[in-house]
This record gives sequence, C-alpha cells and structure tokens, in this order.
Amino acid sequence: METISVTVRYRPIRIGWCVRKNDLAALRESWRLSSTMWGGIYNPIIPVDDVDYARALVELFRVDFLWPASNDAAVKSFIEAFPHLPNPLFHDQLFVPHGNGTQSATILDIYHPIRRFYDEHFKNNPNPEIKVVMYDWAQEDPLSDIWLSTFGAVPSKDVTGTDYLALLEKYLAAERIAIGPTDPWPVGSKDRWSLSGLGRSGIQRHYSVTNHWGHPGFYFGSSGDFEDLVNYWNLRATDTHVIFFDPLHADRFDGIRVEWLEVLRARPKERFESDNTIAIWSKDRDEQRDLSAFGEGLRICTVDAGVWNGLNVKAPYMYFSEGSSLATVGVGTGQPRVSFQLPPKPFFEDTWNHDQQLVISVDPGIGLFGNERATLVTPYIPELNEFYGRKFYFEWDKARVEPDGLGIIAQVSRSDFSLNAIDVSQLVETIFGVAGIVATPSKPGLIAARLIQQMGGLQKCRPFKIGGVRDLIEKFGPDKPFTHSGAVQTIRAADPNGSVGFTQYEDMFIEERPLRSKLTPDAVLSYLMKKNVFRAGLEFDCPSCRLQFWTSLDDISTETTCEYCGHRFNITPYLGHRGDWRFRRSGLFGRNDNQEGAIPVVLTLQQLDTLCNSREMLYTTAMELNPGATEIQKCETDFVAIVQRPRDGRIQIAIGECKTRKPITEDDITKLKSVTTAFPSGRFDVFVILSKLTQFTQEEIKYAAMLNDEYHRRAILLTTRELEPYHLYERTAKEFNIDRIAVSFEDMANITHQIYFQPTVAPLT
Repeated sequence: METISVTVRYRPIRIGWCVRKNDLAALRESWRLSSTMWGGIYNPIIPVDDVDYARALVELFRVDFLWPASNDAAVKSFIEAFPHLPNPLFHDQLFVPHGNGTQSATILDIYHPIRRFYDEHFKNNPNPEIKVVMYDWAQEDPLSDIWLSTFGAVPSKDVTGTDYLALLEKYLAAERIAIGPTDPWPVGSKDRWSLSGLGRSGIQRHYSVTNHWGHPGFYFGSSGDFEDLVNYWNLRATDTHVIFFDPLHADRFDGIRVEWLEVLRARPKERFESDNTIAIWSKDRDEQRDLSAFGEGLRICTVDAGVWNGLNVKAPYMYFSEGSSLATVGVGTGQPRVSFQLPPKPFFEDTWNHDQQLVISVDPGIGLFGNERATLVTPYIPELNEFYGRKFYFEWDKARVEPDGLGIIAQVSRSDFSLNAIDVSQLVETIFGVAGIVATPSKPGLIAARLIQQMGGLQKCRPFKIGGVRDLIEKFGPDKPFTHSGAVQTIRAADPNGSVGFTQYEDMFIEERPLRSKLTPDAVLSYLMKKNVFRAGLEFDCPSCRLQFWTSLDDISTETTCEYCGHRFNITPYLGHRGDWRFRRSGLFGRNDNQEGAIPVVLTLQQLDTLCNSREMLYTTAMELNPGATEIQKCETDFVAIVQRPRDGRIQIAIGECKTRKPITEDDITKLKSVTTAFPSGRFDVFVILSKLTQFTQEEIKYAAMLNDEYHRRAILLTTRELEPYHLYERTAKEFNIDRIAVSFEDMANITHQIYFQPTVAPLT
C-alpha cells in the first residue's frame, strides 16, 4: 500500500469581528469575546463602512469567517458578500447552551492555556516563577479602552457559561490589580501574564508568511479615537509588538514608555540599520508632533489604507503545534484517498469541551507521487473553499484554503482524517469559473492526456524531444510500415554528408542504462516499442490478390488472413523469404490526425514540469473556453498549467497555443489575451505560452507582442531550441545575452522579451 507523509498543524480559528465605525459598544464586546479565546488576540476588527478597506482587511488576515458584533443591517450585508467564508458553527453561536442549564464555548477557549499553565508551573509548586494578573478599571477612565484592548477582559458567566476569572484565581493564583482613573500604565510586568497574554501563549508564527513591516514600537494616537483603537488592535493582531501612547495622557504612559524603549534598544542588532529603529505608528503623518520623548533612531509608519493592501503589513499564520503523520493512500469515490491519524494535540479533550472547534491544517508535502490526474494540492483561492470542502473533505462549510495547504475546522476530539484527492481537470475548470469563464475539455485535450498516460507521465515523454523521433512519426503514416534499420537511421538523423544529429541527445535520460553509457538510437526505438508507440510485425504478399499487407506480431499465426481480400493461407512457406521485421505506429499514433498536434503540447508541458521542479504544477490539456459571467471571445487553449508562487501565494496560470508548423494568427492572440485580462489581477498572473516545432515568423512575433503592455509581460515563446534541451534556455543562452536560468513563468516572459522584443546577441566566447 502506498504511503505519503503529511504535515498537520493545529491553529486557532481567526474570526473577523464586523463593526460599524464609532460603534464602541460592539468594539468592546469583540475585545471581550476575543479574550475568552485561545489565540483570540489575532482576530481582526473589520469596520464595514468603507467596503474596500474592509475587504482588504478580510484578505490580509485570511479570516476563517466573519462575525457580526452587532445586529446592524450594514454589518449583515457585508458578511453576506463573502459566501466562501460561511459560519461553520453548528449552533451559529459562540457559546452553546446545554440541556442542564449550562453553556460552553464552541471555539477553543482559554481554559486550555489556564490548565496548561497550572500543570507546568503551579501544580505542586508553592513558588511558581510566573504570575498571572487580572486588571480592573473604571469605565469612566479615559484610558479604559486602552486597558481593555491591551490587557483583556471577559464577559460575565451569564454570557459565556464559564467563570474564567474564578478559574484564574483558583488554578493560577491570579492577582487582581485595580488601575485608578489617574494611575499610570502598570510597569515591571515582564513575568506577569494578563488575560491577553494567556490568549497568545503557546502560539508561534508559521514561516509561510513573513511580516517584514511588523516593526515594533509605539502606536501614537488618541485613546478616544475609534480609528486609533482599531489600528492599534489590528497591528497587534498581525503579531506586531506595539504599545499605545496617548500624548494627551503622556504622564500615565511615561513609565511604560521608558521600560519599552529599554527593551527595544536591548534587542540584538540586525544586519541593516533601518531594522534597528523604533517604529512610531499613527493614522496620519503629522510632522509637527513632538517625538523627542522617544529618542533617536525612529521609523515613522503611517497606518493608512495602503498599509493593509497585502504588500506591506502582513498577518502571519499563528499555530499551536505541528507534527507529521504517515498517511495511507487508498481509493475512495473514484479518486485516491489519504487517511491518517492526527499527531499529539496541545490541548485537552474533556467531556464538556470536546465539541470546541479549531483549525486542523494539512500540508500534503509532495502529494501523490506519479499521479498527474489527481492532486492533493489546493491553490490558495479562498473563493474555492466550498469546492474544496465538498471535493477534498465532505463538509462544504468546514474547509479554509491556506497558502501551503488546506485547513479544516474540526472538533478538538477529532483523532483521524480522511481526505479525497481532486480531479485536476475539474479543479482547473473551477478556477476558470472564478474568472467567469466556462472551461470544458476538448477532443484534442483528451487525446493529449491519453498520450501522456500511455507514455507513463510527462517526464516519460522525453524521447519526443529527439528530432529524429518526431521525423519518424511524421514520415511514416499509421498504414506505412518501416524497417528496424530504417527507423534507427531516421532517429540518428544522419544527413548525406555523414553528419549525425543525434549527438546532442546522447546524454538524455529516458530509462536506466549502464553507468557512463550514452543513449543510442536503438535504445530509443526499444523504449518507444515498450510504450506501444510502435508495433512489430511482418509483411506478406497475399497468394490470392497478390497485394502486400502487414500483420502485427500479436496477430501472427500459422493461418493468416489477408486484410484486403480475406483469403486465409498458411504463412509457413513464406517465412524463409521474408525480409526484416516491419514496424508501424500504434495506439494513438495509429491515427491519421497527427494526434491532433499533441506532441508540441506534450513537449511544452514536460519542460514546464521540469521548470517547476519541487513545486507541484497542476495541468490539463486542451480546453474550450466560453464566456460565462465574463465576456471573452470563445476560443480553445492547448493546455493550462497552474502553479502557486511560494513567496506570496499568487496563482500563476499559463495558457498554451502549440503548433507543429501551422502559423499563429492575430485572431489566436486576440482571443487568448481576452482570457488573460478576465482573471482578477489582485490574485492571479496569467501568461500565454506560444510554442512551435519551427521558428516563429516576424509576423507571429509581432502578434505575440500584442499580449504585453506597459505593466505586464504575458508572452512566452518557445521553439525546439527551448523544448529539446533539459534546461529550458541551455541552447538559447549561446545565441542571446539572456538570463540562462528560469524558475517561474515571469522569468520565461522576461527572457522572451530579451530574445524577441529587445534582443541582445550573446558575446563570443
């Protein structure tokens, strides 16, 4: 039975609290509810009044679902605009009542870190090294909202069903500290854990999203300003370490200012001096502010809409723990199905909280080895959450796609998982649906897919790189036999002057051979025979109609029937006079339609597969593209290839137009360009790959240039010069002064620009 290794991470559910601007009651309630949740400090506040700004926050924080902090109609309307983020809670409540009059949290709550602290630091220990404090303050305190957002507070037991404060006092000997209306910010709290501190304990950043803009420092603003309060909370929700500073109450912040400055300046020095500065965050850039109290080496950071556009401040994935599991691969519902036990969990599974929810993230690693038609890869397109839930899992509202895997919202008591692989063609069709395009497989696509399957996968298609192999297939039709020696000579590609063209292919690997030996034309022919590209047989002259006919080795028997007149005769007397074995094209190559041009498609996809290397490329062969919700010109594409850019999760799509010798027309380019512009530019990069087994004409190059514009290079041109070598631009770099190494579609588009649209001849060596 096949097995694969999967990585499993446990992470908190990230809720987006939806509020109206200046609705302080809803804002405070969101903070209190977040304080009850383990990891709730990372839940963003989403003010819905500015829809574009709110959408940017939803995308930046990759929230798992949105929660209305009030019953306001605008809040509900905003949430309804995100059907791909359905509420996954069965009872549609954060705290679920039980039949005995009690209720409990439906999301992983701070009971777990409280018990963890107790077991690790307080149990049987009269002198624990850490202290837990609960701060109290009067609502009239002008800094009450700063205390609430910074230290945390929980709703009453009537709301939650759990007296969290009593748990803190009983198990962690929590000390209650009152902050008076004029008291300063409590200092000397390095070893003190507040409610907010408990909520973020035992949580770490995942490396997949790096917040290079998460500069630690101070948020400079007004404690009575709604926008400042939201900015302060959301910055901290990105795991940016900032302390609030209100200049109108500077005396109350002096102690924490001095303490925090000392901590920041004691940090280990970074490589770049700019990384050693202290950030002063604020909602606007007021040059008249007096910042002398913060000393030298400041970095001024403005929290405007641009900060949340996904290119500056980022929200890292925060998780509790991770582990590896060995998954078995079986077959379920027609597709491969992986099943595995979950690794040890960092939380507790008591009877009363076994229904609490969290996110179990699954990273499939290398995925299904050798299976190019089914995949465990889930491109990061949140709009496909429901599709992933239905196809990959079995509950449509539980799946949440992530940059490097898929998250499933599940109960803490879950102990095992089974996940279905997804049909690649169906996944590609669904991705095109996001752009409003109806994509369906076409007949040429089915033929090309069958050819790849016949060969055993893309990397098994390397013999088609050899010009002599392509000549052999083209020269001899399906009803035209050829001899072994003739086939070897064609593959060798010897010309009348004795020059042999096969030399450049001698290092190609197609199957195991003796160490340091070279590939030979005879070995290539043998390999193609194994893959049923050619069949062996004999030719006979019918004694009745006297026509020569060919019979495959599988059909040869003592009594053979002429395929033309039906005469049946004994072949034994004729065997002594037969010539060499005769071969014919077989399988898909036994067709007269030149396999609908499948060979250039296969060669192009094989090179892209090599280019992507360890990244799994999703691909499908020819598809018909029709307008759906988006107006495009109806067209066909010879293939679609999809990869996800690792550094930021952008989806990169290449659509291909592949020819043997036929010309690429202006109409082809116009139709394909309409497809590239249909995809939302905020998440997708779409390229057009034009490949030919001959050189491009100047007219074709002119048409290809139409795919590019001032800000986008979409055109990628490939000929046999690029399709035949193992490294895409190995030969091309000898002719042009280009970047020899390409690892992405962008690299290919840039190199194409250097070759065809701004060519520079390579210097002589």
